[in-house]
Amino acid sequence: MHTTELNLRLDQAIHRYGENAGALTPASRHHFATPGKRTRSRLLFTASPSPKNIELLVHAAAAVELIHEASIVHDDIQDRTDVRRGNTSVWKEFGANTALLLGDHLVSAAFRAIAEVDTAPGLQGKLFIMLSQAISKAASGQHLQLSADYLSHDLQTTYNNVAISKTGAFIALPLQFSNLLGYEEILDPEPARKCGEQLGFAYQILDDLRPFRDPTTLATDEDMLDRIVTAPVAAMHTLSPDRDPFTALLQQQQLRDSAVELCKSWLSEALLEATQFASQLPEHSGAVISQFIETTFTAHTTENNESPLTTKSSQLLISEGRYKPWRVQGNTSSI
Repeated sequence: MHTTELNLRLDQAIHRYGENAGALTPASRHHFATPGKRTRSRLLFTASPSPKNIELLVHAAAAVELIHEASIVHDDIQDRTDVRRGNTSVWKEFGANTALLLGDHLVSAAFRAIAEVDTAPGLQGKLFIMLSQAISKAASGQHLQLSADYLSHDLQTTYNNVAISKTGAFIALPLQFSNLLGYEEILDPEPARKCGEQLGFAYQILDDLRPFRDPTTLATDEDMLDRIVTAPVAAMHTLSPDRDPFTALLQQQQLRDSAVELCKSWLSEALLEATQFASQLPEHSGAVISQFIETTFTAHTTENNESPLTTKSSQLLISEGRYKPWRVQGNTSSI
């Protein structure tokens, strides 16, 4: 089926299950008036060359987007984000109680979207398990970020766990779904999960670096004002553990540049790991992931295509015995 037709059916499914929300419909329509990029559903569609059940594929894509939207609505309450996609956030427009309930509705809508499609016995159960695991993992990541202590002796590991859980889970989900729905036979979703989590980790670092393109605006950045642990904060703590990382990022240009450079090295390592997991996927999915990396990250990798371990900050850490790869240390099965 042509991509245009798939996207049309996706819009219809999101409208049916997400926007039609009873007494919450005004808040839901306000939120969906400015749709997102649909990155996750696009990954699912493009990584699914020969789906057996088009309707289930579309509804699974709707579920992925609905869960993502639910996380945004809930996150905006906790982060006190006033503007979302150029429009007032739901909590700002309708209040925190309405936003909380709308997020709950969207989670329910995601499960309903999959439940209402006739399919092979057992397949919906597998999709539900993956969906619930992703939700739980993302919730754990959000909690870790909100409770993270920037004075922690191991802030890098804390940040890694946050990013892989909070962002990685919802990037991994469409790739997991594609291994179940996108081919003539059901494939092992585990390599897809691992690949997606590393892509999500890299995506989170990239997002955390956006305010640092113009350091003159850092003093008014919401994450800096709220002292949220982001990649540059974790990097600054790694480089200079005795300094307040937020103050150093604002006032010490040389240290700030080194922290940004270290973040880019973490990003590059994450993409390398994602590529290695992608090699375990079907050739078509691997090509899709390569294209996703090319279009999303290429302009933001380290200069001159350096290996992450050749960057100045990484070499400094190696010489001092403080360098740790980006990957999470130890057992993270509970995250």
